[in-house]
Amino acid sequence: MKKRLWASVAALGLLVLPIGRASADQCCPQPACAPATCMVERTVLVPEMSTETRKIWVTECRPETQTRKVRTCKLVQESKEVTEEYTVFKQECRTRQEQYQVSVPEWKDVTTEYTVMVPTTEKRQGVRKVAKCVPTTEKRTVCEHSGHWEDRAVQVQTFVQGCDSCGRPTCCPQTTTCTQKVWVPEVIQKQVDVTVNKIVCEDQPYEYEVSVCKPEKRTCTQKVCTPKCETRTRDVQFTVCVPEKKTCTRTVVSCKPVMEEHDEQYTVMVPHKVEKEIQVCVCKMVEKKIQVKTCCPQPAQTCCSAPAPTCCTAPAANCCQAAPTCCRPAPTCCNAAPACCR
Repeated sequence: MKKRLWASVAALGLLVLPIGRASADQCCPQPACAPATCMVERTVLVPEMSTETRKIWVTECRPETQTRKVRTCKLVQESKEVTEEYTVFKQECRTRQEQYQVSVPEWKDVTTEYTVMVPTTEKRQGVRKVAKCVPTTEKRTVCEHSGHWEDRAVQVQTFVQGCDSCGRPTCCPQTTTCTQKVWVPEVIQKQVDVTVNKIVCEDQPYEYEVSVCKPEKRTCTQKVCTPKCETRTRDVQFTVCVPEKKTCTRTVVSCKPVMEEHDEQYTVMVPHKVEKEIQVCVCKMVEKKIQVKTCCPQPAQTCCSAPAPTCCTAPAANCCQAAPTCCRPAPTCCNAAPACCR
């Protein structure tokens, strides 16, 4: 709302200000005259924004309790006695005869022949290998150890005790040669006869026993059972359900709908008008005085120095004041009034 008011105020200001400028331009002569300018006081309308308190009517809804008639359905119980006939099943035992098949065993003597493996012992001849040790003489090479004693000279280092020039005891080494006996070994190889036992295998016959099973036929008598079917009769008891009709009296309760009418209160929102005060932004046009540049009036000698056809181009109402030298010649003064050009 405020934006629209400011836009309208700005448009009014633009419309007001050019009016003063147009009136000043109409009174000015043409550029060929070159008049002087002066400041003139003018009154214009300027927009001014203000806030006012105004009263308005507003529609509001307030709750209101009302009463209305409502019909409801109520169920009422009714009792009555009803006689009914019903069927009852009663169990009853009965007997019947039935035939059935029975398998009866029947024994018979049957003679059968069978074969039996009887074990027996037999003697058999065989050959086996027998190992024997046989002495044999062989030659072997033997190493024999022998040697002798020898006397050898060996140098031995000994220590001799003495005293030095100061009288202190000293131990000086001294080498001496002595004779020692040394054993010198000697190995001699020679051939020797040795008796060795060698194993020799020989074939030797022998006799051994073997168990052998021989078939033997025998006869035996056995009892064999053969099944035989027989038809027999027996009594069987069974139960049967027999229907039986009976009569009874019972009480039946039923619900009957009954319509009732009662008052019911309900709340309704009722609209009503309320006067309220609000703050409104108002734009007012205020008069303001301003200074505007305009053309100053000049004498006729300096106003119109150009030829008549170019000097008086303005309408007759806005033409320069009467001057004898303003327009020459008079008939070409833009059809102005006689007071302007004579």
